[in-house]
Amino acid sequence: MPETIVRLADPQDAGAIAKLVHALEGHYGGEGQACPVEDTLAMVQASMTEQEGTRYALAFADGQPVGLACFALLRPGFRLTGLLFVKELFIAEPVRGRAVGAALMRWLADYARIRGITRIDLTTDGTNTGAQAFYERLGAERMNKVFYRFNLSTDVLTGG
Repeated sequence: MPETIVRLADPQDAGAIAKLVHALEGHYGGEGQACPVEDTLAMVQASMTEQEGTRYALAFADGQPVGLACFALLRPGFRLTGLLFVKELFIAEPVRGRAVGAALMRWLADYARIRGITRIDLTTDGTNTGAQAFYERLGAERMNKVFYRFNLSTDVLTGG
């Protein structure tokens, strides 16, 4: 099995990131539900240039991008050590089960530790038992938290 190489993405990787995000949308949203790859590329390029906090790590196997972690560093956090929040972790279908996800998570842990970050937080859908089992195998602790979302496409939290 070829070694998985993980590194922080740079702006030249925007096309590879967009393809993986497009595949991620198709995986979770269903066939035909993903935004056009051109729109996805525009979003990736904007997120990489506008300093909005989004970072990407790419995993490569045989020189091809096969995995993606979308994450952000958030501070202050407990005792000012902050946290790394994983928004998305996605592995291309052909390489699932080949430890690419574990390599990405180890890379994220190293990236965080170097910066003094002391924890990684993430969420999964309640029905995504495969992801839950994966994170628990890696040593993640299931938290008793309540997750909230404000849907800003409605009139919630308007100025009036």
